[in-house]
Amino acid sequence: MEIQEIHQKLEKQCASDYRINEIILFAYPFRRVRINATVNKSPEKSIQQIYSVLLKTILEGYTKEDDLIKFLGLHKEDFILRELYFLRERGFADLTSGNWIVTDQGKDFIKDNSILKILEEEEFEFLFDTVSNEIVLKEFRLNSQKDIENKLSSEFDFEHKSPEILNDKNEQLSDIYKRQNNGKAYLVDYDKSKILFDKKECNDYYLIEYIPRKGKENELEPFIEVRNFDKEITLEKRITKVLSKKYPAILYQFSNSERTALAEIEEDDYEVLDEFQTSVTPQTNISTTETLSVWETQAKFEEALKTVTNKILIESPWIKKATLNYIQSIENALGKGIAVIILYGIESNDEHHFGTIEKLRSLERKYSKSFHLIHLPTHFQNKNNYQMTGTHRKLVIKDDEYYIQGSFNFLSFNKKEGQKIANEESILINNKVIDKWKTVIKEYELDDKILDGKQKYGG
Repeated sequence: MEIQEIHQKLEKQCASDYRINEIILFAYPFRRVRINATVNKSPEKSIQQIYSVLLKTILEGYTKEDDLIKFLGLHKEDFILRELYFLRERGFADLTSGNWIVTDQGKDFIKDNSILKILEEEEFEFLFDTVSNEIVLKEFRLNSQKDIENKLSSEFDFEHKSPEILNDKNEQLSDIYKRQNNGKAYLVDYDKSKILFDKKECNDYYLIEYIPRKGKENELEPFIEVRNFDKEITLEKRITKVLSKKYPAILYQFSNSERTALAEIEEDDYEVLDEFQTSVTPQTNISTTETLSVWETQAKFEEALKTVTNKILIESPWIKKATLNYIQSIENALGKGIAVIILYGIESNDEHHFGTIEKLRSLERKYSKSFHLIHLPTHFQNKNNYQMTGTHRKLVIKDDEYYIQGSFNFLSFNKKEGQKIANEESILINNKVIDKWKTVIKEYELDDKILDGKQKYGG
């Protein structure tokens, strides 16, 4: 079904005060797991009836084996003796001085056949939700397009067939097995050290974002739904609940669009510009400041990454897909031994594209000595600095040559010239750059050794 068709269908069901803002097809990660399980089952109804007849016949006075066999029209070679001893093992009958008797438990069984349970070994297959860390009933066939662009990242991952998958999962597994068997069988035990099958798989869903209509923004909150990839686009309640707890951050893993909250130019951005325009002391015949437009800022940032020779610092509240445009330049710089420092994150609005974060973390592992990816809310907590919760500042310092500061989001702006944008402006300053390095290092309590040797200020 096309996105437009889905929009039309769901728009009709939408509450009058809301409208659909975005529809995103995405793949949700699971692991399909199979284990050996010991289960407690009710026997088939036919065998239950046979047990009931045997016990009722004994109660009627046919207590000798020969009498029972003769009355029932059977032979000694038939299964009757085996079943009588089975009932004895289960406590429903007993043999005393050659006579069979029915126990109280056997009398209860005659009234209610379902009380008899039999332990069996069988294979039990289920799904492990790698986002919510839950065991899920395998009641649908997993189906995902291989080339789907938006794939949700797993938050809980383990080695293949690792017993850790089942840690603290006894209650969940028991509930799922009971549901799978409509309450007629129960999970008794399983060996988590011998997982039979374990495979990473995905299932496709639609993520629907609803936002208040114009005039209702201050009264109502936006929300999301997850819909199944079926003809009726039915609501997937469980995953809706899981992802709603992560909204709106979850949306930024998929969406390229600039959200309103992130695109607005806030007043403090202009205050920053005013502060730097008035605080820099011009030197004779030297231009120390330069005002840059949106596109000039973007171009200058790209140029800085490509021409940096020593060290570069990038401070930006949000890391989005836009950062992917600069990954290669960052790696090229790191390959030359250039120090790259990225400061990001703001506690009140800590929303990032986690796929991009992972790519940066991969670079950090590869170039551990020169690449420093610092999530500021976590950094401040580790420093026991509870006054600072992150950054809203947008700053780039290139070598000891210049720094750029203003309202431009260096790592989340993902527009191209010609598209509609909110106006942005930055200031390029080439005066007192070494002092700026020192201020940032001190302000954020960064390890002074973060820049070694020639990378030191003035190096």
